[in-house]
Amino acid sequence: MRRNRIYAAVMGCFLSLTIPSAVAFGESQGTETAAYETETSEPGTGMGTSNGSTIIRDSQGGQGKDYSQIGPGVNLEGEKEQQAQSGSDYTSMTVENPVVQPVEKYSYEQMKTDLEALQKRYGTAHMKVNTIGTSADGRNIYEIVVGNQSAGRHVLIQGAMHAREYMNPLLIMKQVEDALAFYDTGSYNGRKLSDLLNQVAVHFVPMTNPDGVALSQFGLEAIGSADLKERIQSCYASDLAAGRTTLDFDTYLTRWKANARGVDLNYNFDARWSSLSDGWMLPSYTAYKGIGPVSEPETQALVNLMNNGLTWKGAISYHSMGNVIYWDIEGNKEKAKSQHLAQLVSAATGGYQMLYSGGGGGFKDWLQLKDNAVPNVTVETGKAECPMPLSEFENVWKENRSGWALLADFALLY
Repeated sequence: MRRNRIYAAVMGCFLSLTIPSAVAFGESQGTETAAYETETSEPGTGMGTSNGSTIIRDSQGGQGKDYSQIGPGVNLEGEKEQQAQSGSDYTSMTVENPVVQPVEKYSYEQMKTDLEALQKRYGTAHMKVNTIGTSADGRNIYEIVVGNQSAGRHVLIQGAMHAREYMNPLLIMKQVEDALAFYDTGSYNGRKLSDLLNQVAVHFVPMTNPDGVALSQFGLEAIGSADLKERIQSCYASDLAAGRTTLDFDTYLTRWKANARGVDLNYNFDARWSSLSDGWMLPSYTAYKGIGPVSEPETQALVNLMNNGLTWKGAISYHSMGNVIYWDIEGNKEKAKSQHLAQLVSAATGGYQMLYSGGGGGFKDWLQLKDNAVPNVTVETGKAECPMPLSEFENVWKENRSGWALLADFALLY
């Protein structure tokens, strides 16, 4: 979630296999960084209400602004009508006996199992699995590339920057299976997927923070390193002493957002990092920015990926919760394109609200502020408290199924 830059009172949000950079399983080879919080919520938990009303606040405590209708005109209704008239639009099709199945806790191990099964079912002609980094506790950070890897346009779908938002890796992995299952038979927005994916390579990083996800799902014993276990326990002790939590230890871990070193990854990017003042000064389950920008292996993995010399045309980061889209920051070098992308996503999701986000330190912020800036948005899925129950997934999937294809289609506009 976007952390305390914009607040909204909204109720209800290991296998040790060593794999090389290019992976062929079984063959040769949080949100944004703000939290939804309220006057009555426990600090940092993102829970509570304010007299039953919804309040969206910016980083200065003022009312947030809805930017959905601002900027260059986009014929969203016309685009939706065009998609509706395309009888072979893949979003009207069903994957038979899908590999990726919705479960309450979609884990790192399940993701690895599903990647192996997807490669066995669909082969490697349209799919490549890479390891772009290793987490603090030794888990691989996987990238799945679908489409023509030699294409002149590349886009990124990324999720689980924040640990407790682990419904989004499930969303992204189902997007991956859609892309593979309908590669040769489906279309999107009147364009054959095979044509689209010949011109645009889609990169998926479903689980940027695998240690944090494991910790939130299964508790302290999911962490292998004794040093990291001690650090996590120290986070709890300091958060408890500071009044940042009143929860018992096991429940506290389910609310974990950071990596295993207690660093909130979406505070750790080199985007006004030194001026960040709305976080926390010690390792914690949330809002600690680290000892320096890009200090964490998970952050480094994404930075290296985006600085690999490819021509990046856009990115979507999935966080939770709130059904909103963060698309802008002061100094955004790709303001118009990011806004256009946000408008398209808002239409596709059935009306997610578009909001400005201030502050810094986030992945979106870094992409929009760096020299070779990339238009991108952060999409906050779901309405329930995180970690979200499985009952939320039906709507999350319905609203965001087309995100990867929409982003690839967007890449052809510029």
